[in-house]
Amino acid sequence: MAKDAFIENVIEWLKNDNRATLSLSQRRTISKIEKLANEYPDECKITARNTDGTICAHVPVSWIKISPKRKVSEQQRVAASERMSKIKAQL
Repeated sequence: MAKDAFIENVIEWLKNDNRATLSLSQRRTISKIEKLANEYPDECKITARNTDGTICAHVPVSWIKISPKRKVSEQQRVAASERMSKIKAQL
């Protein structure tokens, strides 16, 4: 895929269908779907691999989740950083 190519990920499903169709061009998302297709071949199927590197796949609608980014306070961020430092010191 060209470096300046438009990156688009599309999710679509019909109201009475339990299967969602994914059209993906973002490498990170493609890798995730490829891994899931290997782990769950009966539920996740890659239906097309295009010459530009994009893929089309089917997954169960129940796998689709839309959620906002978690808000972390400065205090929580500092506490998590301190915990990670302690873990790294033990290694």
